[in-house]
Amino acid sequence: MPRRTAAVATDPTVLARLFRVLGDPTRLRIIQLLDDGERTVGEIVDAVGGLQPRVSTHLACLRHCGFVETERRGREVVYRLSIPRLGELLERGAEVARPRAEHLASCDRIGPEWM
Repeated sequence: MPRRTAAVATDPTVLARLFRVLGDPTRLRIIQLLDDGERTVGEIVDAVGGLQPRVSTHLACLRHCGFVETERRGREVVYRLSIPRLGELLERGAEVARPRAEHLASCDRIGPEWM
């Protein structure tokens, strides 16, 4: 059975979906916040500066895809990262992007309509 899991994990479609989840600036900001520690929905909304329904939609995506997990504490729901070393992946991505930052910022081949 582990072989099947490894094959699925390296499937280009699965990897593309992983990076598609990471391909949204709001979701990246949420992941960066949670890399520093768990947060309530209200704290996340305040930190990213978005509207609560939109942030909740992004949190639902991250939860469904297994990037975050939740815990209810009284009336609040607390979010935390559930993928070890996800912050390291983002740091490595930033290293790779740094020398290409100008090109990436001005790229018109992939835009919001692709996301």
